[in-house]
Amino acid sequence: MSKIVVLNLGSGNFSSGFTSVTARLGEVGNLYMQFTGSLPKAPDIPQLLRDWRLLYTALYQSHGYRGGIDIVESGITHCSEGNFNHISQQLETQINTWLKSEGFRKIESELRTQLNPAEPVRVIIESDDPEVWKLPWHLWDFFAEYRLGELAFSTPDYPPPASSVIPHRRKANVKILAILGNSAGINLEKDRELLKRLSGAKITWLVEPDRQELTDQLWQAGWDIIFFAGHSQSEDNSTHGRLYINQNEQNNSLRMGEVKEAMRKAVDNGLKLAIFNSCDGLGLVRDLAADQIPLPPMIVMREPVADPVAQAFLKYFLKNFAAGEPFHLSVRQAREQLRGLEHELPGASWLPVICQHPAVIPPSWKPLVNRGEEDTKIPWKSLSKWVAIVLVGVISSYFSFGSKLAVLSNELGIKNQDKNQLLRAQLYYNIATWLNLDYPQPYYNLAWLCDESLDDIACAKQRFKQAALRGLPDAYSELARLHLQQGDLEIALKQTWECLEHSDYDGVRAACLKNRGWVRWEQQRLEEAEADLRNAIALQSDSPHAYCLLAQVLDTKGNKQEAKVAWENTLKYSEYNVPEQDKCMGLAQEYLSAQ
Repeated sequence: MSKIVVLNLGSGNFSSGFTSVTARLGEVGNLYMQFTGSLPKAPDIPQLLRDWRLLYTALYQSHGYRGGIDIVESGITHCSEGNFNHISQQLETQINTWLKSEGFRKIESELRTQLNPAEPVRVIIESDDPEVWKLPWHLWDFFAEYRLGELAFSTPDYPPPASSVIPHRRKANVKILAILGNSAGINLEKDRELLKRLSGAKITWLVEPDRQELTDQLWQAGWDIIFFAGHSQSEDNSTHGRLYINQNEQNNSLRMGEVKEAMRKAVDNGLKLAIFNSCDGLGLVRDLAADQIPLPPMIVMREPVADPVAQAFLKYFLKNFAAGEPFHLSVRQAREQLRGLEHELPGASWLPVICQHPAVIPPSWKPLVNRGEEDTKIPWKSLSKWVAIVLVGVISSYFSFGSKLAVLSNELGIKNQDKNQLLRAQLYYNIATWLNLDYPQPYYNLAWLCDESLDDIACAKQRFKQAALRGLPDAYSELARLHLQQGDLEIALKQTWECLEHSDYDGVRAACLKNRGWVRWEQQRLEEAEADLRNAIALQSDSPHAYCLLAQVLDTKGNKQEAKVAWENTLKYSEYNVPEQDKCMGLAQEYLSAQ
């Protein structure tokens, strides 16, 4: 089970500060540690956020995206991506300066002491202040280190979590109520197509329903997921939300408070997730929370959203979630994948956000499909797995320390690998993966063991892929390397793109750029290869393989002098015991001796 941090900001606001901040740490139902602190006043942050929102809206309108984007009389006469990026950076800097204040430092220090960066963690911000909900908390430096972490929002007052009145039953499909509301100016067919592709889903469609039809369906038993696409908006400074359900001249919209009893019934009947893939949805959540409905996890968009962003997020989220990724990581990864659209749609990755009851465990796809069913097929492949599975069962049942033991088991694997006890190392790594399925490091270590010591490339590829899917971007780089060694250029290129999209760390990005430069060298696209390799070296100046590839590119282009310098750096930084580097050393010595 992932760790949970509930960060309650108490009373206060940005003008006067938050004087009673409390962080509770533990697991759902067992928050066993608590730290207290404060946050100072920060009046510049709300103003920066308002400026950001005005520029965001104006920029989208200037790009021609009006479907779903409300027109705002902002008074802005000049808007450019440069202005927008500048204010985005200012806002990120101000947020992190605020969160590094003296009163909050103790809380962050304790969290970093108690939490392992390789463990999944959910951070839930509790506040009544609508401006706090609008703030892009994902920019907090904490989340750059804790790559398996994601945030959510909650009001500080909430009822007990719902106890479903519907008994568990055997069923083969996830039941989804898909509501396609007012589609004026937007294309909802893409949303429909994405949902249709879901394996294991039984979808009931409501297309531009009237109020009675919508209410009747919400009262039906057994919805696992409610999905809405169309127009929506927050009102009264994000304290209320309105859905536009059809295009009738009368009764074409409703406030969430108007269907509160129906939503409460849906929750009682087992609703596990609600997705509002529509504009400005925070008011929808706050409306329901005000009525003391024990909300399941809800995904909403923080601001007005253009069609391509909403559709891309849905595609990425469904792919990750249905593939078995944990809910909060599926949202984070989908949100971060939106960065690929930001050259045309700035700010896209700031929009999706989770809101939920702190005591509710987020759903996962497989249990929704197989609820009530028991898996009777046990893969008894070896005695070591037999022993490990028994250990996992006993330890998990009696001690619930799976995550911590996974870290210990991984460390034992490293120690045995250092002693060349390879079979023991392999066993410990496998035990670590079974103790904590979301922990990427043992998969990564297993991949290296398969690659370097066992000469099993298929195993290495599989394990690197598993590590990558669990949020370790380094693994994408190594996957690309393996595919390059086998001449699979297209697959390698895809992995470098994944790597660059998922990592903000210079060392990892350097390896990704080096691999992409390698692909371009193999394709003889020399200008692109040179640019990528120079960028890789700028991030990591002691990369011998990057210098080796750059030397070959420069030599082919006829730039002999710079090629010589690159070959000299290849020799300077290479090591004989690394096969790629040893080969590069041979090439460098051959070239330099011929000069």
